[in-house]
Amino acid sequence: MSGCGNSDTAGDDHVERPHTPLITALSQVKDTHLTQDWIEFGDVAGVRARSGAGSASPRDPLLGYGEQKLADAAALLPGLTGIDPFAARTALTLGYPPDQVGVLYGSFNTTEIGAKLRKLGYKEHALAGGETSWIIRDHHQIDQKDPLAQLGILTALNVVRVSSKRIVHAGATADIDKTLSGARSLSDNEEVGGIADCLGQVEAAQIGFDVNISDTPLGVGVLRPSGSDADATEVACVTTESEGAAQALASGWPGRVKSTMSARAGEPWSKLLTRPRAEVVGGASHVVRLTARPTGSPRVLFDEWAVGDLGPVLTGAKPDPRLSAKPR
Repeated sequence: MSGCGNSDTAGDDHVERPHTPLITALSQVKDTHLTQDWIEFGDVAGVRARSGAGSASPRDPLLGYGEQKLADAAALLPGLTGIDPFAARTALTLGYPPDQVGVLYGSFNTTEIGAKLRKLGYKEHALAGGETSWIIRDHHQIDQKDPLAQLGILTALNVVRVSSKRIVHAGATADIDKTLSGARSLSDNEEVGGIADCLGQVEAAQIGFDVNISDTPLGVGVLRPSGSDADATEVACVTTESEGAAQALASGWPGRVKSTMSARAGEPWSKLLTRPRAEVVGGASHVVRLTARPTGSPRVLFDEWAVGDLGPVLTGAKPDPRLSAKPR
């Protein structure tokens, strides 16, 4: 185990904050109850560049994170709407259904997108700063006969706010307003920002709550320096209540990987992860950074969290016999 020691540098105002794609994306949305509860991020351009993903390549296992409402229709969406999810630079999904909001960052052809949305029946509403709101329905209304519904997109593109550098979409205007209106950015939220700093240069990440693990947020992500699954590193960042709790969590991580069973996979975590390491990052939220190398899929922490199976290996919590996530 390396780096299992106390460090309060995460809370030191004199230490320069890392300008990662995740931090940059979070800095452009607001800190609200909607955005705090659940965050999914994808470094879309990074995944494509490092994996060499092209039109003839198999879909990378991390491509689509941050934009899963659109990812499965990515082959047909550009022709229908002018929006290509996989041409974005980065992507965020914020909040829980039905109030989720999606954000794509990149360079967008607003003229082409507007023409295609208008053809689909969207109504145009000019906004300040060169942004345009396109609305076909609002308040999470569904039209099963809509061409987008045929692609499985029922409400996620009801309202689409388009500018040359950002696309924000949701099922309701009110949800977008909650995401973009506020006093401070989401990256400046003490707990969320601390986790995002801890996760670092991840290609995909999720940040949220799981009451089976903690009353405070945690995050998981994947680092792949060369874009290959062979060098993937799983990262989990957990906030704790005190320095002592952080030290205990970190020191127990290798043993939990060695001795804990994955209820989802039906085998020991030691068959899923190797080389577990821990570091007490510190800061106001006493963040602990846990890493390991996956033996198979780089999505193992995402998949385990989806069924509520992360608690035992991350913190030593008792397994949930129902294997169901309990987000706060």
